Amino acid sequence: MPFITFEGIDCSGKTTQIELLRKHFSKDVNVIFTLNPGETPLGKELRKILLHRSDLKLSEINELFLFFTGIHDNCEKVILPSVAQNKTVFCDRYYDSTIAYQGFGRRLEINKILKLVEVSSIPEPNLTFLFRIDFELFKERSKKKDTKDKMESSKNQFYQSVIAGYDELSSIYKNRYVVLDGSKSIETLHEEVKNILKDRLGIC
Repeated sequence: MPFITFEGIDCSGKTTQIELLRKHFSKDVNVIFTLNPGETPLGKELRKILLHRSDLKLSEINELFLFFTGIHDNCEKVILPSVAQNKTVFCDRYYDSTIAYQGFGRRLEINKILKLVEVSSIPEPNLTFLFRIDFELFKERSKKKDTKDKMESSKNQFYQSVIAGYDELSSIYKNRYVVLDGSKSIETLHEEVKNILKDRLGIC
């Protein structure tokens, strides 16, 4: 069964679309929703550290390893068992986020991140939705948020690099990437996502 990931910078509308799909599939026991980091007990603890514990002053490489640990744990305990049971898995962020945020955003060596993906043998998604917004729209939406986590408080250059990183990933992995215009209305995007799922994977 298909494994589908959702990617995009913060405030791109990605999570809103996932929640709409969750409601759409609410009665289907063969559809699973998960997110990174934060789905497993370990992931929830890592999420607290990575997004909210500014006092720990993590180095960029430690941040990378903790994010990847959460992804691998979720894959091992949730994603792979669900796929093995012939369930459709929708995942909010996956290793593409690590490449975009830690590789392009934090300027860590992307080849080393890809090596982590390779040696851990985690599966490649069948389909990846990228909700793309430009930097100006990101800033506009970000200002409306009452609270921001550590990642969302990063400097402008960081997010510009992340956007560029996602653009490059969508070009490299164009067979599995579907790029959607995140500036469109919530309702329009929801219909586009459902239509793509139906056309590409025969679901929805």
